[in-house]
Amino acid sequence: MTRWMGNTQLLTEQAAEYRTLAERGDLPELSRAVMRAACYNGSMTGVGSENMELLRALPDQDRLELAGIWARWHARVEGVWSAEEFRRDLEYFRTELLMVASGVARGLDGGLLAAERQEQLSGLRDQYLVWSTHRIWELADAELAAGRTPDPAVLAAFRRTGAAANLPGHRRTQAAANAAEPGMRDLLARLPGPVLNPGEPWADAALKEATAGGESWLRLLEHPAPATADAPSAKWRRTGSALLDAVGPEEARRAVLRWLELVPLDRTSPLVGHPHVHFDVNACLDPFNSHVLRGLAWMLSLLPPRPDTTEALVGLVETSLDHRSGDSPRSPHVAEAGIAALARIGDRAARAELETLSRWGTHQGALRRVDKALASL
Repeated sequence: MTRWMGNTQLLTEQAAEYRTLAERGDLPELSRAVMRAACYNGSMTGVGSENMELLRALPDQDRLELAGIWARWHARVEGVWSAEEFRRDLEYFRTELLMVASGVARGLDGGLLAAERQEQLSGLRDQYLVWSTHRIWELADAELAAGRTPDPAVLAAFRRTGAAANLPGHRRTQAAANAAEPGMRDLLARLPGPVLNPGEPWADAALKEATAGGESWLRLLEHPAPATADAPSAKWRRTGSALLDAVGPEEARRAVLRWLELVPLDRTSPLVGHPHVHFDVNACLDPFNSHVLRGLAWMLSLLPPRPDTTEALVGLVETSLDHRSGDSPRSPHVAEAGIAALARIGDRAARAELETLSRWGTHQGALRRVDKALASL
């Protein structure tokens, strides 16, 4: 009984059992069969995505009756559960009841177990990443289907998980496994809410100013640097230039410089780390926000060179390479975006700063970027 179900034949056999019971109209036994499978298959599989679609294809009345059975079990779980039948402890069984009932009733009865879903999701408000070994993103999906958007701090935990999955120190962890799940990726693609996660002074200020400035300012923040890109592509630059023109290049430059001044400041809402993350999560930069920050650094390189622009980019590189979070810099990929922006500016002052960085820098990835930038000038 592992967390991931690799036995697709077993899932097929379970689906056949569900169909037989549904055709007979034996919903009480179907409810038990589904929960036995959900517990046996493992917390990252549950009933299985295809089998969940099968259950959601039942008549609405059957779906509501099934979800109602599970909701009643959830309320008096000790009277229903047995280790012999469900092979899991009480808390595991309770969590699976919430997951399965929310999934089957999704889009039909948004009030069913709503308080229980919201309580589970609220536990993510101060989490750096989503470490749950259950499919907690399904609860967020159910809330969205009910017309309720989870708290921005909850959305932030999901977004950080997706953004951090491939960063050093996060790979081969439960959080990275969560980020790779198709259901999680689908949720991340549809999440509403602010364009920046709350809790970092620079991000809070940028979001407040952009919201007050209107749609064109928000679109500027909605043009992040692609996660895997080393430098802005021609297409990215064309879009960025149009966005800068829409708000006014000089107004944009002054705003971005104000926001960059706030990057060194500590978080306003501390986060909880995890034993598998061996650095101070409150000292590193938010992985989701960092892509917006990288985009803003690139934006500055699209504007006419100014001494204060170069100074701000150097400050961003230095802050991002700061080791205050422990053995690792705060955000090497933000530093590399600053280096790429300095290389694009390419004037005498930018070159001098790159040469200085090449002498004092210790992060090997950043130093390679600096060497490449200097070679291109």
